[in-house]
Amino acid sequence: MRTPLDCVFCLTRQTLETARLATPDPDLQRQVLESAFKIFLEEGLEAPAPRLATLVHRSMREITGVADPYYAEKKHFNRLSLAQLPRLRRWVAESSTPFETLVRLAIAGNSIDIFFGELDDETIDAAIKAGLDQTLVGSVAELENAIRAADSILYLTDNAGEVVFDRLFIETLISEDWGKKVTVALRGAPILNDALKEDADEIGLSALVPTIDNGSDGLGVLFDITSQEFNDAFVGADLVIAKGLANWETLSPDPGPLHPKKIAFLFKAKCRFIADEVGARLGDLVVSIR
Repeated sequence: MRTPLDCVFCLTRQTLETARLATPDPDLQRQVLESAFKIFLEEGLEAPAPRLATLVHRSMREITGVADPYYAEKKHFNRLSLAQLPRLRRWVAESSTPFETLVRLAIAGNSIDIFFGELDDETIDAAIKAGLDQTLVGSVAELENAIRAADSILYLTDNAGEVVFDRLFIETLISEDWGKKVTVALRGAPILNDALKEDADEIGLSALVPTIDNGSDGLGVLFDITSQEFNDAFVGADLVIAKGLANWETLSPDPGPLHPKKIAFLFKAKCRFIADEVGARLGDLVVSIR
């Protein structure tokens, strides 16, 4: 998936915001932006946006010396989401369609994405509540059938905080009623507010299922820099459940030779270009199975 021209504006904004979070030094911030512009020119727009962002963040870490600018924010949203877990479980238990409610909550958790604007406790709470009634594009029944037909599932996470909503979903998948073998894959190194293994440990997910990292600092799944452990898990899975826009951008065009039987993408349509691509409106919840 090539990078649309409009994405350059988003990437530039996100780069500047992250640089300001990493350092108060305007000279370093300028160096980060200059490096980003150089990367855009050298790489061109044939590469997907997640690859460009990966290269920009590598450069930013070298320039600022800060490995994880979003560390504090990730911890905050993990705590915030964990505090909501009893309420989320109650919503599922009281729902007349508990599986659909689980899916909606898992996708609504994708709202916890610093790339798409400033977040606070109130906006996240509102987004989660809205997820119960928002338009959902795609088939929940098809997703349920794909999960029931799979013995092994590789679950690709996206953001910190959001992983609590993934935990809620995974608790059902590994329950006695469903009996699925689930492995969770997280980022191998900090980038934006993406979840790492330490986030899975912090929110109790690692105590439920095996967790691995993908061995890379890349957004989405970039197979030229992911680890052999991750690649083996990917190709060996009956079903991959992939959360978030970056996983869609890197896996939906062509996952390459490492192809599982099915990939189920779950995300909120936060980008107009991707919304158009899947026939959704901006802000819709999306289930897409390839």
